Amino acid sequence: MKTNELIRACTLTVVLVILCVLSLELYWRGRGFVPTFNDDKVLWSTKRKEVYLPATDATVFIGGSRIKFDLDVPTWERLTGERAIQLAIVGTPARLILRDLANDKDFKGKLIIDVAEPQFFSFPDSTQRDRFALDALGYYYDETPAQRASASINYFLESKLVFLEEGKFSITSLLNKLNITNRLGVNPPPYSFTPVEFGVSNFNRQQWMTPMFLADPTLQKKQKDFWMRGIKRASPIKGDTLHAFLEQTKKAIDKIRARGGKVVFIRPPSDGPYIEMENRVYPRQKYWDYLLEYTSTPGIHYADYPGTANLICAEWSHLTLQDAATYTTQLVKILREEKNWTFPRKSAETAQFLNP
Repeated sequence: MKTNELIRACTLTVVLVILCVLSLELYWRGRGFVPTFNDDKVLWSTKRKEVYLPATDATVFIGGSRIKFDLDVPTWERLTGERAIQLAIVGTPARLILRDLANDKDFKGKLIIDVAEPQFFSFPDSTQRDRFALDALGYYYDETPAQRASASINYFLESKLVFLEEGKFSITSLLNKLNITNRLGVNPPPYSFTPVEFGVSNFNRQQWMTPMFLADPTLQKKQKDFWMRGIKRASPIKGDTLHAFLEQTKKAIDKIRARGGKVVFIRPPSDGPYIEMENRVYPRQKYWDYLLEYTSTPGIHYADYPGTANLICAEWSHLTLQDAATYTTQLVKILREEKNWTFPRKSAETAQFLNP
């Protein structure tokens, strides 16, 4: 190929790539999306490195999606004067992350554990439930310098471009949301209803529901149906299995407390038929109350406090961004006044933010 022809071919290729990128970016921005971050094992690993801050400077959060939506990080940091390190993983029990922190002799900080009964009290050998935690932990301990450098570049690009949110807009993710069942002899990938409009994530790994989702009752109903199908299939652990799980949980918490750390369980809000089903499948006395008693650990159940008992979840399981700020404000108040937690910012200083 002649030099001029090669230059023209290369130029045409670059133009086509730029046009494709611009088309994708404009399409998703036209749908109302803004640049956010991939909530993946790479970002999780970045936050996992922060747990060694002094206990006076940070609190670590683990669990599933509820605390990722219900903790408003800016509100927490404004009221407490400390960092909120978000290590919760969507759809994943806290057990493996709790065990990892317990076995890390250098972690001596404050820890809040989100308890969503269908996740928290799922069978411990459920690799399907734990696979995201396993991937995240594996990446954290095996991350190479090249991967760290690549992550820094990706974070910059993700903060500028919508279509780079791989968990939503990659070809694989979009195909997995197609409920195709009419191909004889072909096993489609696991269908995921959760729409791309449902939630977005920032660099602090906080998630919130988009205005598109909150404005669409049809999407909300389908998401509610999705939750209900899941809770109806729930198989809560009982008997010896429950006892063994609680014993493992207690040992992990005792390790953290022996190093001077503090641990609190929280039960964030849910409502509608979903909470009715949760209460029926996981009676509070047999699960939540027994968890606190067995592990000798304080807990904060949203239903016990007027400031959180009546919060409404748009799709029965997660708070809106505005209500997350309310929930976070109440959580800080309860921790400070009832659980004797101390924060860099004193209560009088906090009052200035609440009553400017």
